[in-house]
Amino acid sequence: MRDEIQKALDILIDKPLWSSGRAADLAWFQFGGRRTVKGLRGDAKEMGEYALHIQCAWRIRRGDQVVVGSSDLYVPPEESADRPENFDWDVQGATRRDKRIAELFQNETRQFLVKRILIGEAGSFTIVLDSEYALEVFPDDSLGDEHWRIFAPSSEVSHFVVTGKGLKA
Repeated sequence: MRDEIQKALDILIDKPLWSSGRAADLAWFQFGGRRTVKGLRGDAKEMGEYALHIQCAWRIRRGDQVVVGSSDLYVPPEESADRPENFDWDVQGATRRDKRIAELFQNETRQFLVKRILIGEAGSFTIVLDSEYALEVFPDDSLGDEHWRIFAPSSEVSHFVVTGKGLKA
């Protein structure tokens, strides 16, 4: 599986990572050249040459500091050590994840060049970026659900999908 993952992700080397967002708890990251495509509602939408969708644990770090991680989705945007018990990320709007991603990418005006890809075990990997940043993805359950996928949006090329049971055919 490691060789297949390496081959699937190597297409990102020397491409910029320039945006991230989310749909509920699915995190998406845009890589490569920017292009305008028609969205589901018929509106114009800017997409990357490649997209990475993640539905498992992930984080962006700079050196030893976690800048933003998947669990930041469940915390309000205010920078506080407290975790309010009544915060409902799915209803109350912005989260710490949303705030930190916007700051990191400076509202899509900042980008990070992919320098190399390091493949780990069980579907995990690290995308090494310039300026000492890295995007780390680490599947954290053994279920058959999707952990992550890489694909070229609006193309006929098959998606490369990793689940808790391995590669999805």
